[in-house]
Amino acid sequence: MQILVLDIGCSFTKGYLFNNSIEIVKEYKIPTDMSTPDSFEKGVREVISMFDNYTYQAIFPLSFGEGVIYNNTVYEPTHNKAFMTEDNYCQVGTATDVERDIGSAFQSLLTFKTYTEGPALPVSTYIASRLVNKEIYTWELTHAGNSGMLNISQRQWAVELLKKYKCDPLPFSTEFMSSATVVGKTERGALVFGGGHDHSCISVFNPKPIIIAGTWVVISHPEIAFLPRPDEKAMGVRWTITAHGSFHKQLVKRVSNPITLHDMEYIISIFELMQVPDQSEIFVIGGYGEELAPELDKLKSQFHFVAPPDAEVYQHRQTAKYAFRALELQT
Repeated sequence: MQILVLDIGCSFTKGYLFNNSIEIVKEYKIPTDMSTPDSFEKGVREVISMFDNYTYQAIFPLSFGEGVIYNNTVYEPTHNKAFMTEDNYCQVGTATDVERDIGSAFQSLLTFKTYTEGPALPVSTYIASRLVNKEIYTWELTHAGNSGMLNISQRQWAVELLKKYKCDPLPFSTEFMSSATVVGKTERGALVFGGGHDHSCISVFNPKPIIIAGTWVVISHPEIAFLPRPDEKAMGVRWTITAHGSFHKQLVKRVSNPITLHDMEYIISIFELMQVPDQSEIFVIGGYGEELAPELDKLKSQFHFVAPPDAEVYQHRQTAKYAFRALELQT
């Protein structure tokens, strides 16, 4: 049994074919063209075509959470110049009234001119709909929880907030699906999962503080309850929902490459702000996780930074484990 995990990132679109021993059979990546929905789809289909000589039972798509595809257009927060002054942090867990390095799907939504042309979807769900040739109106929970549009405590869209900012009627369903929901099959008969947010499908089996060191640095800490604090809001910390329904609080920041001492001290300060317990082991994963972990550890903080084996593909292995479990439940 094999599963193809797709990771549609801001910089690269990647494919990883895993067997049920969670070993990578083949991998392939190309630069991501974010200009149009068609370019997203073209890139994904090119990656999938590299696995035509292999048999796999399912595809699990992942993508970043800030962009929204609507009416054949890619919307991103950077297109939205309006600045929200209203504080909704205790409701949606996203700091809408402070400046930060990266926006949310909510900021993307505010760039829409109209809401009458079909569904608005996160990238991975849009790609899933194209692979199964079926229109999908339903968001899955990890993207919804990362959007800045979800009342996180109630697990419902913050409808009054959305309507206040011209989003009426909603350009998506008021219901949600799991990232492990099967939305259909490809022409070759492979099941296609709803997929999810690329940073929220990692910690299903091993929840712990994590740094994802890639194009952006993601600083992430799991929590049992949704308890937002003003000091975290001021720093732009965002609360998210993971694939198994618990919470993470995250800060996404662009840093220098190579990373500077100032950046590393900032990362440690954010974990302190998030009240991560002393002596916690923090996994450093992603493209340069193996190099960053020992550099952070040299700073002699109250945390221990470690790169797990195969740090670059750690998150994809975790996603594959989750996808295989979901596939078992389907069969």
